[in-house]
Amino acid sequence: MMPERDKIGKPHVGIVGAGVSGLRCAEILLKQGFTVTILEARNRIGGRICQSNELGYTVDVGPNWIHATGTGVVHPIRKLADETNTALHHWNSKQLIYDSSGARLPDEKTDKLSTLLWEIITEAQEVSKVARQENGGESIPIEDSLYDFIKRKSAEKLDDDERQILIQMSEIWGAYVGEPIWKQSLRFAWMEECCGGEEVFVASNYSAILDRISEIPRKQANIILNTKVVSVIAHDDTSNSHVVLLTASGDKYVFDEVVVSAPLGWLQKNLGCFKPALPPRLNSAIVNLKLSQLEKVFINFPSAFWISDPTEDSFPSCTNWLTPTYAKDTNPHGWPQEVWNLPSLAAPNSHPTMLFYIFGDCSRHIVNSIHGKSKAARDSFLKEFFFPYYSRLPGFDVQNKDCSPKAFLASEWLKDDLCGNGSYCNFQVGAAEADQDVLVIRQGCPERRLWFCGEHAAPFEECGTVAGAYLSGEFIGEKIVDLYQ
Repeated sequence: MMPERDKIGKPHVGIVGAGVSGLRCAEILLKQGFTVTILEARNRIGGRICQSNELGYTVDVGPNWIHATGTGVVHPIRKLADETNTALHHWNSKQLIYDSSGARLPDEKTDKLSTLLWEIITEAQEVSKVARQENGGESIPIEDSLYDFIKRKSAEKLDDDERQILIQMSEIWGAYVGEPIWKQSLRFAWMEECCGGEEVFVASNYSAILDRISEIPRKQANIILNTKVVSVIAHDDTSNSHVVLLTASGDKYVFDEVVVSAPLGWLQKNLGCFKPALPPRLNSAIVNLKLSQLEKVFINFPSAFWISDPTEDSFPSCTNWLTPTYAKDTNPHGWPQEVWNLPSLAAPNSHPTMLFYIFGDCSRHIVNSIHGKSKAARDSFLKEFFFPYYSRLPGFDVQNKDCSPKAFLASEWLKDDLCGNGSYCNFQVGAAEADQDVLVIRQGCPERRLWFCGEHAAPFEECGTVAGAYLSGEFIGEKIVDLYQ
């Protein structure tokens, strides 16, 4: 039974976490006259939106993209980007692919197979969507992966040689979702449709967007940094009208409502902080969703040696090295590599930098190899690991100083306890009710005055994105407001 809300006075809402979802929730509440206190464990706001200047200029260590714009619906993050004059970039459609021996694929074959691959992925998403509508997805075995679907379809459409290349190309899907494609659930492929829409790259960085999202909370909320919540006491006793938060420093905060906007990974590792334990279905929903491991490595050069004509956007936006067999010392598992061509960004955001997206076991290997090491040791490892790939780009000459990296920057979300040592939610094989799990988290525990928001509790089409976090916080803020109308 949900306790009645006192409609007299201004309720005091506590928000755990000052990421995008928590800040957006706070803004909704503050505009309606609520008192809001945000407890943030970091020494800054923004959560996984943060920047670094290690390359000599500012880059996003967290999100780079705005997904699925141009669908006829106003996209909240794209709208904020436009309002803040944040520089955006539309990549060209060109792609450069090296096969497993390190030889460049002919452009005609690259175009043909890339087009076919996206057609098959789109078909898989549609198949999973239809199955969901017809029978809740149960016609698709929970063990069936997107990889399985691609292998079946490629066997119908291609000969052995091209089929093998297309299957290897499909492995780069991991750079979208953060884990290998054979872990990606076919039953819930429809929940990754944001990866198939129009996408723009934030050419500058997310700082102006974050400033706009946090503008009202920074002015009107009580934001307490360096404050880690270790206990959430929320009873379902209808006579209890408060939620208590205890912090690592021993402080106690009492609120009329509490919104937990902490990342999925943090929730999974800290379920014991909820007292009493969360309801079984909510607890299982949090456990059932999976966490991806996407990391990024920036490599900055003295100049963009791989571009012969800097006046034209002629170089492919994206380059892939498929299942490399020529880097057995550094990459014996043959993890594929993907890099984005940052010199193609418009001035002043154009820099001779390559951005590698690494995922799954590859990202875990790299982060574990560099974490805690000296800068010299980190740089040496990264140079050795990525040399087999950038050294195959046109214009490379080992004697040319312009071809020797000048600076490196690697994210280490794997070692970040506050985000649960991972990146964002992911829908993997074995999941039986991923969509229902998301809905259960979105519902929260209103009877305990306890709510949850974040990219893992987002509208289905935006799960795992900044927009998803933003809309999730908005949704919970509006639900709380409705209770007190």
